[in-house]
Amino acid sequence: MTKAFSSPRLALMASAFLSACAVSEQGTVSVEPSVMEAAPSVKTSPVFAPMPAPVPPSRNPGRARRGVITAGDIDDALNLAAFSRYQSRSRKALKLPMANLSTPVLAQLRGADGKPAAGVRVTLRKPGAAEPFYTGYSGVDGMVSVFPASLGAGRLREVELRAIPNGQGAPMVQRLKTGQRAQVQLPFEGDWSPEFLDLVFVVDTTGSMADELSWLTKELKGMVRQAKRAAPKLDVRYGLVVYRDDGDAYVVKNYGFTKRQSQMQGWLRAQSANGGGDYPEAAGRALASAAAMQWRSGKGERLMFHVADAPEHDSRAKTYLEAARKAAVKGVQVFGLGASGVGPEAEFLMRQAAVQTGGRYMFLTDDSGVGHGHAEPTVSCYRVTALTDLVGRVLRSELSGRRIEAAPSKVVRTLGSYRNGVCVN
Repeated sequence: MTKAFSSPRLALMASAFLSACAVSEQGTVSVEPSVMEAAPSVKTSPVFAPMPAPVPPSRNPGRARRGVITAGDIDDALNLAAFSRYQSRSRKALKLPMANLSTPVLAQLRGADGKPAAGVRVTLRKPGAAEPFYTGYSGVDGMVSVFPASLGAGRLREVELRAIPNGQGAPMVQRLKTGQRAQVQLPFEGDWSPEFLDLVFVVDTTGSMADELSWLTKELKGMVRQAKRAAPKLDVRYGLVVYRDDGDAYVVKNYGFTKRQSQMQGWLRAQSANGGGDYPEAAGRALASAAAMQWRSGKGERLMFHVADAPEHDSRAKTYLEAARKAAVKGVQVFGLGASGVGPEAEFLMRQAAVQTGGRYMFLTDDSGVGHGHAEPTVSCYRVTALTDLVGRVLRSELSGRRIEAAPSKVVRTLGSYRNGVCVN
């Protein structure tokens, strides 16, 4: 997906993706101090507040070590006011499609003990409807962020939320107004202990990716070993989708899922970096292929990481957003990583995919001086840490059900007023 990473940078990126699947201790917001299954054959183919003015970056005690990739992130679901303005403004400027994220259902579930309740099964339906238009689980810190319009349910003023206890007991039913964050008190406690992790990589294999493929293949064995030590009871499957563009030797290859690390390494060794040439690539078609994979249902994590510095072609940009919508229906979260040279078009599409699936948008920064220049994202606050630290915290947050923040000593730089993922400036 990305076009301009140096070799050490992909090794660090890959390490971050695969080595941080550890479940952390209990709490709310914390600070840090293989048989292949029947995998498919390879396929080719309210009212929002004003946008805050940017605040000059402030320095922190942490320092970026030379040669260590640095990155920041934005959780747009926690900052929907700013995101809505960004989305509307960017659509006009870029002439690209916009996902319908109007009248969102926003809630935070809290258990009988008063703590955020992650991993509670919930359904959403139109008031009086027999069947729900959404079924899923509350996310990190008990958050529920669902967009009925993008799921085909239309613009709703109210929805009926049903929270289903784990085991015996009747569901708790509450009617919610859309467009505003509601606090929902449950008569039972949340208990998030995912049974599995489906982790898929969507990788650009155009001409500039030779070193990155080599590093990923070399580091895979150690990274997987470390990930299994960190989460020994978690049933992990890995998936790979690679893509280039029209006119190349292939457009999209989907290798399906495997539990065998050696199988994944074999897939990576079979790749070569060629093709590309122009700016857009087949990103939307690759994301669609990944969304169509045989993801497991039930109480587990379904995470897709898309690393890219280029968008889908304008004429096919809708395929990217449609793929994200289908991923959301399956409970698959999309985490975008804007790499060196990422432009506004790619950022716009990747952030929309992330917010409507419950993921985050991550982006590389210039703090360590690694590689080519990195574009500043259109966000008003973020913290910069090592990429491995960021991705590790993202994975551990998803697996533990509580947001994990960086230790002060890990923070290289802060832009704006950042508080547990929320921009308060």
